[in-house]
Amino acid sequence: MSALQCSESELRDPGYQLGDQSIASLCAAAREELNRMDVYSLIGKKMVPRGFSDSGFAAFFQASFGEGLIKLVEEQRLGGERPVVKIMSLSSGDRLVWDHDKMVSPDLLHIVFALVYHCGELLADGRFKTVKAAHFEHPRPEGFRQLPEGNANREPIPCYFNRPSTYLEYHPRAINMALPLHNPEILTAMRKQKTFFARSRFERASPVKLTYEYLLYLLDKSGLSLDSAALTFGIAERTLRRKLVAEGMSYRQLLEQVRRDTCQLYFLEGRRNLSEIAAKLGYSELSAFTRAYTSWYGHPPSQDTGSAAALAA
Repeated sequence: MSALQCSESELRDPGYQLGDQSIASLCAAAREELNRMDVYSLIGKKMVPRGFSDSGFAAFFQASFGEGLIKLVEEQRLGGERPVVKIMSLSSGDRLVWDHDKMVSPDLLHIVFALVYHCGELLADGRFKTVKAAHFEHPRPEGFRQLPEGNANREPIPCYFNRPSTYLEYHPRAINMALPLHNPEILTAMRKQKTFFARSRFERASPVKLTYEYLLYLLDKSGLSLDSAALTFGIAERTLRRKLVAEGMSYRQLLEQVRRDTCQLYFLEGRRNLSEIAAKLGYSELSAFTRAYTSWYGHPPSQDTGSAAALAA
């Protein structure tokens, strides 16, 4: 956090954005402290979304591979309101081009491209080849070896520097490949969520909306206490509790609502067992999730596994 130049409460705030300098500082500190020159690749790999509490998970449910990549980067909000990448189609193969007029740290570019690569491999799931090569406008950084590093199962991607533009070069037809997990229902639900929060993220006018968003992105992580939420919002715990009650909700009710809403998305996804869903919703034990689910729908989750029957309510 010292390298990132921010506080723990800022890191927990879904509306907080790290600057380029902070990311470069983090990479420099990690290289020095951990002696890992490939830290950008490790960071990018860890950023790959694994569930509905992670920004960019909507990428897995897009119609095509290219749409998934664009959605992934867009939801990281790396360029603010403007997308930082675009797809350029050529006869020799498609490109994912860095399309931003602002100069950024090479570390940030390497992290983004590592994130896109690792996520793309999951999207392709071995059905087709993805990245052919990476091209960068900047000179080769000192100590740079390859992208990605630390992966013995795959050949490294050729990386070229001092090029006219920065882009990932893809194998022919990869960008247009259909994704097997394409799910319009999930995309619609996530779009509604995004619209719901768009009006309040920086206004901080509705403590219920802010707390809902805060909990949504931390469900399978630590820090779900009312005290941590209040610290993130910069107010006293009792003040936040009072404001929530004034809107007709308690902190515990909000947490249950977030878990229930997110549980519906996991059931729509239909590819996880109940233990994994329970962990993703922040339950330490399957029995606790079973009790909660039964209180929501009147029967245990095992009756609805693999179906959308629970969603009628």
